[in-house]
Amino acid sequence: MSLENLLGLGGGAEVYVSVSPACGLEMIAVDRHGNIKSYAQTPLDYNEAQREIANYDDFKAGLEMLFQMRNINPVKAKVHLSVPTVWFGSKEGLPLLLDDPAITNIVIGDLEQTYIFKRKEPMPFWFDALASSNSDSRNVFYTAVQKEAIDQIKDILTSMGATLVSVDCSLFADLKALYVTGIAAEQMQDGYSWSLMIINNSGFQMIGLQGKRILEYYEEPLPIKSYEGEEIYAAIENAAQIALMSTPSSALLVLSETDLVSAEILAGRLQFSGKTLYVEDNQFRKEPLMEMSLNILSEDQIKVSLHAIGASQTTGVMPVEVNFLAEGGKKKVETAVIELNLGGGKVFELTPNTASVLVIVLIAIVMVPIGLAYWFTGDMLKKAQAESAALDAQITQLDEQLKKYETTKEDNSFDPLAEIENVLKNNRTKIMAYAALGESIPSNLYLTYFMTGDDGKIDIKGCADSVEDVYVFFKNLKDSLVESKLRLSKLDLKNGSLDTVINSTVSTIDTAPYVFEITNMTDTQLQTFMKQLTGESPAPANNTNAAAAPANTTNNAANQNNNTAAANTNTTNAAAAPAAK
Repeated sequence: MSLENLLGLGGGAEVYVSVSPACGLEMIAVDRHGNIKSYAQTPLDYNEAQREIANYDDFKAGLEMLFQMRNINPVKAKVHLSVPTVWFGSKEGLPLLLDDPAITNIVIGDLEQTYIFKRKEPMPFWFDALASSNSDSRNVFYTAVQKEAIDQIKDILTSMGATLVSVDCSLFADLKALYVTGIAAEQMQDGYSWSLMIINNSGFQMIGLQGKRILEYYEEPLPIKSYEGEEIYAAIENAAQIALMSTPSSALLVLSETDLVSAEILAGRLQFSGKTLYVEDNQFRKEPLMEMSLNILSEDQIKVSLHAIGASQTTGVMPVEVNFLAEGGKKKVETAVIELNLGGGKVFELTPNTASVLVIVLIAIVMVPIGLAYWFTGDMLKKAQAESAALDAQITQLDEQLKKYETTKEDNSFDPLAEIENVLKNNRTKIMAYAALGESIPSNLYLTYFMTGDDGKIDIKGCADSVEDVYVFFKNLKDSLVESKLRLSKLDLKNGSLDTVINSTVSTIDTAPYVFEITNMTDTQLQTFMKQLTGESPAPANNTNAAAAPANTTNNAANQNNNTAAANTNTTNAAAAPAAK
């Protein structure tokens, strides 16, 4: 692995190319989220007997055409290739003490016995099967492609300026695509037993799985091209029935990669007791297999094969990531080597051991200046710590004082709630006094003065035609203002009032003979208040409401409205005129 590939510093495009007998040559580009954003396809002949590309000159021409169609520069392009599954098998009962190179040699020995790899060197890839907890041996699955075919493809890409990054096979590409498209997402959950049946022109493969892990593999060669119509389905049905009976699973997914067989029709004919699904990866497909970018035309979206979709999903989908380019035929997880190009043809291999040494050296280089800086700043640090301790002490002292003020309350402290309640109480007292005054005035009684203070003090002066009128007025006020403690402090005759009454035929404020004063203040308080009112000493703010001379009105209701409206002010001039009899 190069450092550019590891860190993604290469400037070339990353493309995914797949080869299949039914769809030919396909190229896909994806966005950073893994969604398909570009697609192109061209026919390509495939030798199904030899399981290899028929003509590599046609492959090169088709690949150049796809790069041109997608407007992708092949120079520095990173190509991920997926080819049809050439061979897949298993090896059971291997001793647990065998190391990976020994297993690779055993796998190659088995492959060389097959008709394909007797003449061509295999490029294998193997992985451990899902082991039983009681197993005392090692079981592996293996697959392989022709090394000569991969070398030719690599040379073609190199001549175009591109790099072959990885090579996998259609079986694993199909499994990845079935998961990412959601077609078999339910079946590929952990612990779910299901079967996958893949039909192509050479016959069919039956794969037993548990979630995403392969448990067993069975292949049945059939000359499907030699059958016609109904004969094809009957031949597959007869050959698959035994395999289905010996594979206990909850679901069966039928995938057809040949235009000669409809997966829907075949799935309806097979005798299977569980859930049956089907996928048309051929001419019978009516809709795209997944959502794609709007940049891809609808007629092209329906062409995108399941194989090509899976080829574009390189990592993070399956528990086993097949790559025939991995050294030793097995995905290397034990040792990673990074090649650093030093120029002039010199390459430095960075292994974990050398990386550890380099890390130690880098740590030493970084720690030396840090140690020197710490030595020079030691005194400053001590001083800062001392200042911090002093600040902490001040903060602690202030916190204690705040707690003391919160827990103790001085006698002369201001209580805002009590003050608000007092203001509301005084306003209610004033309003009640105004209301009582308006309701209590009898006929032939006149008010010449009215005062109510914030402290609840009341002083009322006026005149009347009779003592009975004064008594009625006083009694009404007492009943309305029960808690005011009013008293009749003065009741007397005006000077010359008898002559005025005798000579007058109409009752007015000037002819009323009796004068009175009603208050809840003491004589001393009255004297003090009168001195403040006349200017002999300054009067306290917001403490009095005084009434001036009465207006010539003839309606008690008007007098009541005037007094009530004055309730929202601190100083009021009010006059009451008797109601017409």
